[in-house]
Amino acid sequence: MTNPREKRMLSGDGALRGPESGAQFNRVVKLVEDCLPLLAVSALKEGIENENGLNRQLSQFITNMSKQTGLPFFSQPESMENETHGGSPAVDIGIHLYVDDVSSKPPKVTVFEGKRLTSKLGKKRRHEYVFGHEDKGKHIPCGGIERFKKSIHAREFARAGMIGYIQDCSPDHWYKQVNAWVSDLIGQNHNPNWLKTELLSLQQTEEKVSTYTSSVSRNGREIHLTHLWIDLTVN
Repeated sequence: MTNPREKRMLSGDGALRGPESGAQFNRVVKLVEDCLPLLAVSALKEGIENENGLNRQLSQFITNMSKQTGLPFFSQPESMENETHGGSPAVDIGIHLYVDDVSSKPPKVTVFEGKRLTSKLGKKRRHEYVFGHEDKGKHIPCGGIERFKKSIHAREFARAGMIGYIQDCSPDHWYKQVNAWVSDLIGQNHNPNWLKTELLSLQQTEEKVSTYTSSVSRNGREIHLTHLWIDLTVN
C-alpha cells in the first residue's frame, strides 16, 4: 500500500519504485537545485571552503528543505556503499526515502558526490572532479566521475549526481576545463574506456546554479549523471 508521503509525490507522474524511477530522481535533482543557493549564502557567510564542510552543510539543507516542503526524502552524509564492510567506500551524500514502517530500512534512492572546482588545488588534485592521480606508481581512483565510472559509487543505480563547488573563475571556464580533462582520457587505455558521451552537456543556468548532464560508460552499461554546480565566488 502506498503511504501518505508517497501519495504526495506521485502527482500523476507514476509510482516511486526505487532507484530506476526517473520522475523520482528528477524530484531529488530539483530539491538539490533549490538548496544550493541557500548553501551559497551560508557557506560564504561562515567562510566554509573545504569540501567536507560544504558537503555536510548541503546534506543538512536537503533534509531540512525536504521536511519543510513535504517531500519524502532525507540526506545522509558520507553514505557507505556497503554497510556490511567497515572499510566500504562512502559517497559524499546519500538520498533516502522515508518509510512509515519503522521496522523497515529507509531505501537509498540515489547519491551525489561533491567536488571543489578551484585553481587552488595542488597539481595532483587539479583534475579530481574527473580523474584521480598517481601515487608511488599506483593510480588512486579519487576522481568524482571516475568513481561512478568504476562502479565504486552507485553500483546499483542508473542515475546519480555530481555537485561542483565553484570557488574561482566562471562556470563556463570550468565547463570547458572539465570537458578538456574528459577529452584527454578518450582514446587512452583505461578500463572501462572513456567515451565522447561522457562529455558534459549544458542544460540550463539559473541564478548561481548551472546544470549539466553526461552519460558515463561502465563496462557495457551506463549511468546518467546530473552535474549541479553552484557559484561560490563573491560577486
